[in-house]
Amino acid sequence: MVTLPLIFKLVEEGRVHLDDRIINHIPEFGTNQEKEKVTIRDLLNFTGGIPLDDPVGCEEAASKGDLKNAWNLHYTQELAYQPETKIFYSDVSCRILGKLLERVMEKPLSLAAKEWIFEPLGMKNTMFNPQDKENCAATGKSDSGRLLRGELTQDLEHYLGEVLGSDGLFSTAKDMFVFSQMILNQGIYQGQRILGRITVKKMTEGLTNSDIYESPSSYLHYILSGPKTWFWEYAFSPHSFFGDLVSKKAIGKMGGAGTFLLIDPEYDLIIVYLTNYGQPEHTLEGEEGWNKFFKEIDVMGLCNIVLGNIKK
Repeated sequence: MVTLPLIFKLVEEGRVHLDDRIINHIPEFGTNQEKEKVTIRDLLNFTGGIPLDDPVGCEEAASKGDLKNAWNLHYTQELAYQPETKIFYSDVSCRILGKLLERVMEKPLSLAAKEWIFEPLGMKNTMFNPQDKENCAATGKSDSGRLLRGELTQDLEHYLGEVLGSDGLFSTAKDMFVFSQMILNQGIYQGQRILGRITVKKMTEGLTNSDIYESPSSYLHYILSGPKTWFWEYAFSPHSFFGDLVSKKAIGKMGGAGTFLLIDPEYDLIIVYLTNYGQPEHTLEGEEGWNKFFKEIDVMGLCNIVLGNIKK
């Protein structure tokens, strides 16, 4: 609800283009010829070759308050594969896009999102770094043992300040519904125009990685390398966690703590499902934790029940 719409807001204002090279805005990124070719489009499609793993030494630097070095390690990290040859989800990729946005807009991501999206839509309970943490659901503990209430799971992202292109946003079902209704209304909500109609269409329709996505064989595979509509998961897919009845127009997004959003324009449908399950066990150590996560949350069953009972 932040990075993707802000990128497209800048696109419709003519301030960035999807085929801009990352080095045009973050020169430090261009440490070799392959990296010099990576574009905003690549990062939005997860085809930029950015690794899934955080840069070596980054968490240590951030934990000591050396944020300049921590971000430099993001920009200078070697690619995991040649750009535009493979889809692979990466928080690192999203974080870099967040910093690119801040450089172009010349303001923090949190302030831009508040001014351009949250305040115009009346989303009063959507924010980074919530001050009243008692209003936030507890979601377990971080790897270092921090009790998680209004804070991010990953210790690195906590040390980075929790205002990131990848994570950090806290919201409510009501506010997420308002944002989603704006999408269904083609960029407008209660008289407030947030994005142009054509912009929303470009941002939410069709497969944007149709030539290289992998047919998912598991839920984890679906997240990492399956079909996508930019940052959205393309919901009409094998092993989609949005069930079996969604239309070919449906898009969705999962949050790591057990939160889900589905928008299906075919049925004028929004499903917001927020849990405090917490991040799957052994997140990066195989599929067992993810299978347990989806079995116990069963968002697929919820979506099937809702869709199966639509009378239209």
